[in-house]
Amino acid sequence: MVSSRNFVVRRLMPGEGAVYRKLRFAALENAPLAFSSSPEDEAHLGDADFEARISLAEPDAVFGVFGSGALVGVATFIAEKRRKTRHKGAMYGVYVDPDWRGTGAAQALVRQVVDHATTRGLALHAHVIADNAPALRLYLGLGFVSYGVEPRALLVDGVFYDEQLLIYQPRG
Repeated sequence: MVSSRNFVVRRLMPGEGAVYRKLRFAALENAPLAFSSSPEDEAHLGDADFEARISLAEPDAVFGVFGSGALVGVATFIAEKRRKTRHKGAMYGVYVDPDWRGTGAAQALVRQVVDHATTRGLALHAHVIADNAPALRLYLGLGFVSYGVEPRALLVDGVFYDEQLLIYQPRG
């Protein structure tokens, strides 16, 4: 684990697709239960595809945590576009390099996504594998509440996993 708490959280910018792609593939390999995609699902994607992913129109955004000069964590916010559901959005693809866990980087990253959504008056949804205690502690500690469980949400290597369904409501 990195002992320094020197990190910066910000929106990923054009030109950072290659570093995003590298971290995304590490995430898919290192934390297969955290993602609905597998490395095989995304193996055909190149740097240009990841450039497109970070070139989202407001309010959608991909945020990164940068530490020691490198991208060490990511989280994506996607707002609903339909008239009846555009009061909410979802956080996807949250990952922090294992060496940076326990430094406050994950909390700062998720807090950035929460702030991004709620300053726009949007509720924020998240899904977490039901037995991922560290992630649940993080989200619940930041004010998310559970509103249910999706049984058998993921199937990884022949094993089914349930997901906790979480929501953060904007105040007011």
